[in-house]
Amino acid sequence: MANRPTLAEVRDRGQNNPHLLADPAYARLVVRRVSPYVAWAVVRFTPLGADVVTAGAIGSGILAALCLLPGTAAFEIGAVLLLQLAFLLDVADGEVARARGTASRRGTYLDLIGHMLQNTSLYASAGVILIRVSGGAWWALAIALLAMGFAHPFGYYAALQVRGHGEGAGPHGGLRRSTSGGFRRVTFLWNYPASMNLFCVALLVDAAAQISGAIQAPVVVAAFYALFGSALVIRHLLHALRLLGHTDWTT
Repeated sequence: MANRPTLAEVRDRGQNNPHLLADPAYARLVVRRVSPYVAWAVVRFTPLGADVVTAGAIGSGILAALCLLPGTAAFEIGAVLLLQLAFLLDVADGEVARARGTASRRGTYLDLIGHMLQNTSLYASAGVILIRVSGGAWWALAIALLAMGFAHPFGYYAALQVRGHGEGAGPHGGLRRSTSGGFRRVTFLWNYPASMNLFCVALLVDAAAQISGAIQAPVVVAAFYALFGSALVIRHLLHALRLLGHTDWTT
């Protein structure tokens, strides 16, 4: 590719990855139509690498989570815009890496760390809102603490540790079967970016209701998080139990 690549060259190289076929519909139909422009601007006009774009995505996601705390319509709309920016940069960083020829497992690792940081910060801020709206009710505090504690698939990570990080058992340490099929498709709703987009919908509904005067506090976000957080805890508990019967522990 030339030192000053065209948009078409960046798009072709940046999106030349078979794994992109697994992208959710929103990413394929919307975000990946915009991301090549971001990747092209970074590659052609700056010396920045993909890691800097990844850092921008993480920063945008964490800032969006902080915007939830005031609980006003303006900040909720700002949070939605920042979350969408975070997603756009999260898509563009891989395209920058492939366009520059620097794609690696290290980049994928940083990307996944970013997803966890963004989700955790979002859950934490939503938990604060739930506790505030409920007047400090014990059940709201319980949901917030449990959702934070079970924010990530602890059973999967523990199984990888037991299996020696997957040595001698394929790329997922013999765990692929436990996270496939209908169970995996349904539980995708709690993974990034689906979880982030669900929060965006709740935030927009909340902001519209506050602007119209129907509500004064972020009740929609609080109610959504109460359901989302409870389902998240149940999902990861069931997943951890499911691993016991669907994983070959002998190798």
